[in-house]
Amino acid sequence: MNEFTNLLLDLSNNLNTNNDFFISRVRKNPQMVFVKVNELARFVGSRYGLTLELHFPDQNKIYQVQDYGSENLSLVFDKFSKKFPIARELIKEKAFEVFDSQIGVYDAYMYEGKEGVRILFNKNSIGNDRIEILPGSLHLWCKIDSKVQDFSNWLLENIYPHRKK
Repeated sequence: MNEFTNLLLDLSNNLNTNNDFFISRVRKNPQMVFVKVNELARFVGSRYGLTLELHFPDQNKIYQVQDYGSENLSLVFDKFSKKFPIARELIKEKAFEVFDSQIGVYDAYMYEGKEGVRILFNKNSIGNDRIEILPGSLHLWCKIDSKVQDFSNWLLENIYPHRKK
């Protein structure tokens, strides 16, 4: 099942349909473009039973219209969920299987009965690329390449299958 890949294609189609609008407005009113981009993301996410958000951690990223939907995405399924439906170790094993030894995988957000997993890319450098996996959400703070897509497809199938579509 390639649900994440389908979601990305759906998002890309919606963003591309509005590309001329984004290009013409982003310099004059980046806030309006931010709102419109996330309206489209929420619309696409609603078709998959989740809340989809695009982030711009560096404020200058808003001007890179061609990158919309290809990095820095959050998928929120149930923000109150605290426990994974599978063992956390299985998530870590899958991460190493997909990304090889190029990553660091750590427990994260382990307080108040919560659990999570953080994957850091370029573990020997200062880069901020990471994936944060929580029982109720998935945060991709990186470029979404084929490996990230494969891993995200696996996550949607194995960790987040129980949602209304």
